[in-house]
Amino acid sequence: MTAQLDELERAAPRPGTEPRARPRIDFKQLWRPTVFFVASRIVVVFAFVAAAAAHPKLSFHNAASKWDGGFYFHIANLGYPNYVPPVKSVLAFFPGYPLLIRWVEHLFGIHAYTASGIVVFVFGLIGTCGVWFLTRELSDVDSADRATLLFAFSPGSFVLSMAYTEAVFVVFAVGTCWALVRRRWVTAGIIGACAAATRPDGLALVLAAAGAAYVAIRTRNEWRALLAIVISAGGFVAVQIYFWAHTGDALAFFHAERNGWHQGTTFVGTEVADIRAIVRAANRGGAPDWNHIVTLAGFVLFVGVVVALIRWRPPVELILFAVGMGFFAFISTRVGFRPRTFLAAFPLSMVLGVKLRRSPWFGLALAMSAALLVLLAFVTAATFYVTP
Repeated sequence: MTAQLDELERAAPRPGTEPRARPRIDFKQLWRPTVFFVASRIVVVFAFVAAAAAHPKLSFHNAASKWDGGFYFHIANLGYPNYVPPVKSVLAFFPGYPLLIRWVEHLFGIHAYTASGIVVFVFGLIGTCGVWFLTRELSDVDSADRATLLFAFSPGSFVLSMAYTEAVFVVFAVGTCWALVRRRWVTAGIIGACAAATRPDGLALVLAAAGAAYVAIRTRNEWRALLAIVISAGGFVAVQIYFWAHTGDALAFFHAERNGWHQGTTFVGTEVADIRAIVRAANRGGAPDWNHIVTLAGFVLFVGVVVALIRWRPPVELILFAVGMGFFAFISTRVGFRPRTFLAAFPLSMVLGVKLRRSPWFGLALAMSAALLVLLAFVTAATFYVTP
């Protein structure tokens, strides 16, 4: 692991090792990612409207709050149970996003569904602007435009219009990586802790902080960088302590994941199981489970873009965050490499924006991405063939 970090350290240009202007937010240019995000939301809304029209018992409200939405609304309004039930439980969901829903509910006196829509839209917009801003700082405006378009129209970005954590998580992830790049260790730790209190794979930011701290200590003897690791990990630890105090079970989260959701850990990946399931369905002449096809394709795409990310040589923390997100997807027996995993690992969109400089390739990638976005938004809203 040390040898790998040494290689990344030599490859990645580090702010502070050479003169570089401090980042400055130019609000006059942020209209660009704002337009990209709003345009992508209009596309998703039309897909949800089409899904509601195609399904007689489905409303737009249900399309936007389907799947995990009800669990987050339950936490926002009723909190967590004081024991670990043997069925699906809200203890499998972290409190960061539901807390924001509750605060907006109380602030405006509105329903959880409306509050969730406000949270998701606002954070989705901020996260999109953050991706644009960080890409611009590491490359140029044109690359930032391309990266943000691919992010906003990513096939999994339909969850930025649903009751899911990605919008909130991306804001915290971008903020943490930006602070690590600028060596603002305490700020990075605090924002990273918020991410780790929003979803379990927020621990990928702890890995990013560890990589940044390693480089800072090795090159500048900057031991203060360790604060970013400790503070960011504190978000995950704080959630586990709260669940323990609330339920009396120190492993409440893990037991809820296993008992109700059949979520476990595998170190051989679920891709082998995906291939077997697809082959078995083909041999029997039946239709395969589309989730296996989607996650297997996601794995192949994820690996390919991570290779491109490493060859781009951005700051180490961006590489390690993306790799960490891939690691948690790889060991998960239920989630895997779904499109929203690619979305949350935002450095992947950044490197595509930087590398796809030739218009035909970028135009093709954007068109395919937008088409898949519409298809997945429609299918996940109107059917149960593909889960988000």
